Amino acid sequence: MYIYIFKRLLAMIPTLLGITLITFFIINLAPGDPVATQFGQGGSELSAEGSGSGGKLKEQERMQDAIKAKKKLLGMMEEDYTLYAWNAAASPAAGEGFAALDPITKTAPLPTWALTFISDSDGSIYAGTGEGEVLKVEGGESISSVGDHWHGKGIAALALSPDEKRLLSADQVGHLALWDLTSGERIAEKTDISTTLREALFTTDGKQLLVGGDSGEVWILNAMDLSVHRTIATNKRVYSILVAPDTEHIWVTGQSRNITEYSLQTGEETRSAFPHGQTINDMALSPNGQWLATACDDRRVYLVDHSAAWDSEAATNEPQLIGEHWGGVTTIAWTDDGQRLVSGSRDETVRIWDVSDMERPTEVGRSEKVGRVHQVAMVGQTLYSTSDSWVKVHIIYQYGRWLGRIATFDFDRSFVDDELVIDKIKKALPVTVGLNVIALTIIYLISIPLGVYAAVKRNGWFDQVSSIVLFMLYSIPNFWLATMLIMFFASTQNWDLLPATGLSVENADDLSYLDWLWDRIQHLFLPVIVMTYAGFASLSRYARTTMLETIQEDYVRTARAKGLSESVVIYKHAFRNSLITIVTLVGNLLPAMIGGSVIVEYIFEINGMGKLGLDAILARDYPVVMAITTFSAFLTLLGILVSDILYSVVDPRVSQE
Repeated sequence: MYIYIFKRLLAMIPTLLGITLITFFIINLAPGDPVATQFGQGGSELSAEGSGSGGKLKEQERMQDAIKAKKKLLGMMEEDYTLYAWNAAASPAAGEGFAALDPITKTAPLPTWALTFISDSDGSIYAGTGEGEVLKVEGGESISSVGDHWHGKGIAALALSPDEKRLLSADQVGHLALWDLTSGERIAEKTDISTTLREALFTTDGKQLLVGGDSGEVWILNAMDLSVHRTIATNKRVYSILVAPDTEHIWVTGQSRNITEYSLQTGEETRSAFPHGQTINDMALSPNGQWLATACDDRRVYLVDHSAAWDSEAATNEPQLIGEHWGGVTTIAWTDDGQRLVSGSRDETVRIWDVSDMERPTEVGRSEKVGRVHQVAMVGQTLYSTSDSWVKVHIIYQYGRWLGRIATFDFDRSFVDDELVIDKIKKALPVTVGLNVIALTIIYLISIPLGVYAAVKRNGWFDQVSSIVLFMLYSIPNFWLATMLIMFFASTQNWDLLPATGLSVENADDLSYLDWLWDRIQHLFLPVIVMTYAGFASLSRYARTTMLETIQEDYVRTARAKGLSESVVIYKHAFRNSLITIVTLVGNLLPAMIGGSVIVEYIFEINGMGKLGLDAILARDYPVVMAITTFSAFLTLLGILVSDILYSVVDPRVSQE
């Protein structure tokens, strides 16, 4: 017996694999993007130019983040923790066409996404990660930590001293650390700013540090010990700071939408101009010091001739439009020759603009989607970018990972409420099993005696009347009967005798045991009727047919000839052998528990597996659908195994070896 069970369990493995494989491919090959459709995206990405602006675009960006997170849970995508390198000179010149940019290489993977980076004269890159670590990337492959992992939050800004011996790191909670790049030690720290920091840079002489953030202040710090020289209050979030060419002033911008100039010595505002339509996220000064490029939240890239009059009434005060992205522009940089601009955006693309002719700037290169771009910068002749980049996982690897999670009952989280799927099943499965155990017990206790008695009294009045009644019941649709029962027995317009929804009252936990039991019986009465009436006809017909075949066998006639009583002949000899056919039906009972209770659970608002599955299908909640399908497949195979084992119980002559 044990050897047989072991063999059957081994035989179940390839069958389960086949079922899970079919289920996985059906869902993944369904038309459209199931995850994007679940989030109201219709299976499409945010890619239509001019598809919206302002709050609508930001809402779409948040939705895209959620879609990617769900795809990661399904194993369809994974994070790409690398910096992309691009050939900014490979795109055509203005007027010669348009190039689709591809990264020429990637750095080695970082521990997580880099939020910012800066390079030195040797081409080494210092990156600040979302986990608060400062890393040095040399040659694109060698990655090492700068000092200890001191920051507890993501690094939002880095600044390299002019002599390239010190590095400042600023994080999202306002903590600053100054690192000695020669020894790798932290030589100073500051933790009392307490705001998200967005920008940091050294002054030209390397003696002071400029730091700005969400509080709207610019801190001018000593570049050796981080003590505060003075503070400039701008009253708006500061996203970008530059030292003016005269080195006596600084330019500050951000949520103010203007570029404001302050005296570095006194901290006083000297002038403000060049208004933009929305928040300015970044600005960069051209190599010749004449042009100021800005990246704006209105999806546009602008040029400002800062040598023109700052008078707000001057015609030259208006920023010059270079081009547009599909989402807010987050970062901007110049090539070394000053002939091209490079921009990155929340639309997940990197773009190159030819500005050699300021009168006719042209977009000459654009990348595919690489994730929301945080920063772009030129490192020699190579353009580097950092972004929240993702890569698609091959469908074969998706299946392997999904199968591995299934082996540990890890079905991810529901799309609807983000609850663990296995927790939803733990709540629903006992409800469905309990309902079906009650219903099946009643069906078997009534149907088998009915079938046996009808076979014994073949063609008698009982056989004919029971056949007519049972087939009439079988022809009644269960949803119609459920509706009628609710109308007559659970409606205030008729007999309001029984509850029509759920399995208990709201305060069931406060009831005594007898009151709780009576309440549960009342709630179960109508659902159980709907689940049992149709089963009487089918099972009793099976019992009648198999019993008729059995009582015509030779050994039954022999038993009668020996003078045994009719009850002994029927129940000891005929009935025992007729059970073999009935036992075969057990194989279909376990999976039928889920499918057969869908309508009943939905109509009576019972939170079982049937209702869970139907809700998941209607909501395209694929993790739940896949989990229930897998459970159904397992229950089917388990039911077949139980049927085989019961054969030996009913008839010992059946060998299971």
